[in-house]
Amino acid sequence: MKCLSFRVQSGISLFVLACAFLLGQIFKRGIFYNIGWISVGLLFTIHPVWPEMWAWRDPDQLKKGVRIGGVLVAVIFGFFTRYGA
Repeated sequence: MKCLSFRVQSGISLFVLACAFLLGQIFKRGIFYNIGWISVGLLFTIHPVWPEMWAWRDPDQLKKGVRIGGVLVAVIFGFFTRYGA
C-alpha cells in the first residue's frame, strides 16, 4: 500500500471534517462533529505524517509528537467538546 503524504492526509482530514459538519447541520446532531474530530485524531495517530520542511528533525521524535498530537485532537475535540448541546 502506498503511504500518504502530509498534503494528502491533510486533505482527507479536511474532507472528513467537512462531511461531519454537513451531517451535523442536516440532522441537527452535534455527535457528528465529535465523530469527525475523533476520526481525524485517529488518522494522525495511526499514520503519523509531517511536512517535508520538518524532515531535518529526528524521525522518531516527529512520529511520537504527531501521535501525541493526534491523541490530543481526538480526546479534546472528540470526547470533551460537546458541539450543539
